[in-house]
Amino acid sequence: MTVADTEADRPGGPAAPAHRRRSDGFLRRSGTFLVGTLLRTLAQGVLFVLLAREMPIEAYGLFVGVTALVAVVSPFASAGAPSLIFQSYADAPAEWRRHLARGLVLTATFGAGAAILVTAAGVTIWGGQVRLVDVAALAVADLLAWRLVEVVAASVQARGRVFAASLIPALLHVCRLVAAVVLALAATGPLALHAWAVTAVVVSGAVCLPVLWYGARGPGRLPVDVRGSFAQARTGMLFAVGLSAQSVYNDLDKVMLSRLGSPEGAAVYAAAYRVVDFAYTPARSMAAVAYPRFFEAGRAGPRAALRLTRSLLPKYLAFSVPAALLLVALAPTMPLVFGAEYAAATPALQGLSALLVLKSLHYLAADTLSGSRLQGRRTVCQIAVGVVNAGLNVWLIPAYGWQGAVVSSLVCDALLVALLWGLLAAVVRRDRPAAAVAPHPASTRERD
Repeated sequence: MTVADTEADRPGGPAAPAHRRRSDGFLRRSGTFLVGTLLRTLAQGVLFVLLAREMPIEAYGLFVGVTALVAVVSPFASAGAPSLIFQSYADAPAEWRRHLARGLVLTATFGAGAAILVTAAGVTIWGGQVRLVDVAALAVADLLAWRLVEVVAASVQARGRVFAASLIPALLHVCRLVAAVVLALAATGPLALHAWAVTAVVVSGAVCLPVLWYGARGPGRLPVDVRGSFAQARTGMLFAVGLSAQSVYNDLDKVMLSRLGSPEGAAVYAAAYRVVDFAYTPARSMAAVAYPRFFEAGRAGPRAALRLTRSLLPKYLAFSVPAALLLVALAPTMPLVFGAEYAAATPALQGLSALLVLKSLHYLAADTLSGSRLQGRRTVCQIAVGVVNAGLNVWLIPAYGWQGAVVSSLVCDALLVALLWGLLAAVVRRDRPAAAVAPHPASTRERD
């Protein structure tokens, strides 16, 4: 507990209810995390707009397809290492170095394999439209370098250093943006996909190395334990499969649009989806701060985790509902931001704005299940929705283009909300009230 958390308990100080102090602490940590998350999202958003304006729309549509394919596979690149770190730290905080080492081993191994798989799949899907070296470079940048950075950030956050954990991923994306600006200024014509792919992998590797040093710094060496790392792989893959299924209904539509529809349609849809993703940043910060808490609360069972969920739900809705309405109102500005070729992104954004509310609802239920050590059930629901999403895309995209992708996305997110909350209700009904498990002493955590 920080000094600010205990201020009200000092002699002579105003006494506030415990639930209010916890709520204030959560909002403060969420605000702290938002600084880094907003910086990262801004960098990603500006980079997205810059590449959209500097690349020919056909090349940009292919780029969107490749990066979406990378995103679908990316959860397997770390074998669920970030979630494993949060779960392991909740049970044994003193062994954080071992948890980090295992996460890095899993990520280095599975990330390299995922990069090879994506490269082969990309060449198969797009053939001569995209060069093999470009797919490989984009895959290594996101599936290896970025995932290693993500593992370090998870370890730092688990140790209570929320601000540093939010800045670590932001650093990579800010450096990528700076490199893209330099590349665009130096280009004598439209920006080539090959030039950006090579730049991205070089910058990502250069940032990854000092981040690894920062995460592992301290007395002693990281206890590299290959056998122990792979012993956790089975549990980690449950997290990975669930996240991959989540990526399927978030990103598969972009891959299929670039292949079954048109690169132009993929670019329009991706532009609208990126704005929705940017608008979700505050809720994403709240979710990132709350995620480790679900594992701590879930040690006492689903009922305890659900109590945390109930306290967070009003905060999520208080943000997501007004934000969705604001997106509908601001959608006509899309051609001003992305260019006249993106006029169709206005109705696409208006349709996708409801995702802000749907995502807030299903992420809360999903994290409640994960924290309750019911990741397998969460994963089954996400896989089922991923399959439905793929089927709808095969049907709707060839006939309706990006409009079909919008409908598929809305239907699948709504279905996921219904499945996860229904499963959570069933689990809680069967769960007997249990005595609360005492949290680990605050002295075991590092603080900013």
